[in-house]
Amino acid sequence: MQRNQGPSDEPTLVQIDPDTEKHDISGTQWMSSAIIAYLRLVELKKSAEPAERIPELEQLRSTNESLWRENQQLKRAEEKARSDMSLLQCDLTHYQDTISQKDQEIAFLQAHIAQLTQTISQLSPTPGEEVIRKRCRWQFWK
Repeated sequence: MQRNQGPSDEPTLVQIDPDTEKHDISGTQWMSSAIIAYLRLVELKKSAEPAERIPELEQLRSTNESLWRENQQLKRAEEKARSDMSLLQCDLTHYQDTISQKDQEIAFLQAHIAQLTQTISQLSPTPGEEVIRKRCRWQFWK
């Protein structure tokens, strides 16, 4: 392995020293790892440049964008459907309450009619014997 030497100014050394102490490595090891990291970064940049020009990548980006737009449209449609559903739920609750009130009114009126019918039948007098004989309707009351 070759040794590389390079000049370093005081502010750079002040930044390097705490990192070497933290990772318990020498300055040479730190410099070596920094060079390797820099070379990897340069290599990644070089390999990324031609990849941007690949037609398949452009097609994938286009497909991704169209899927994203479609997803956004579906989300808006879902929000609208949820809003409509909550309005319909409120309407349903209102109609159920209205029907319940009408059912109660009908039940009250039926009970009231039954009571009135019973009262009328108790209050209506039966015709006397003479009236029955006169009209010949005696068979209805026997």
